[in-house]
Amino acid sequence: MQETNRHFFKFSQALVTCVLFLAMALLVGCGGTKVYNIDKTMTYRDTLYNVSSVSTFKPREEARLADGEVVSLRGKEKKALQAFFKENPGVMVSMIVDLDTQELVYLRSRANNYSEYSRMKKRFDGAVKDITKFMGNKKSTQLKLK
Repeated sequence: MQETNRHFFKFSQALVTCVLFLAMALLVGCGGTKVYNIDKTMTYRDTLYNVSSVSTFKPREEARLADGEVVSLRGKEKKALQAFFKENPGVMVSMIVDLDTQELVYLRSRANNYSEYSRMKKRFDGAVKDITKFMGNKKSTQLKLK
């Protein structure tokens, strides 16, 4: 009788060990893959933008001259911009983020000189940096631009 109890105890101990090992193996496999499927939204000036399916966003800086011509300011050097604002004081400058088919107008204001444009650009570049970080972070779901 005692021999039977000893065999039963060894069998139950081996069974519990196997079950624990199997449970640990299953739990370890579950923790490695995480899927985030959450809608991403941006708000700016009381407008809500759903950016979950946006594949590309592109910053754009442009000036609209008095005759209606639109001039791109993105990528121009400081001296060229200073000359541009000297020739066109009070020009309307727009700083826009293209979100696939949507357009987020971040700033639209008149700039009389390069200094005013530079302040606008600094603020816009900060917003573009925030958007870049937000779009790259899978866990972030909301961004409120200032």
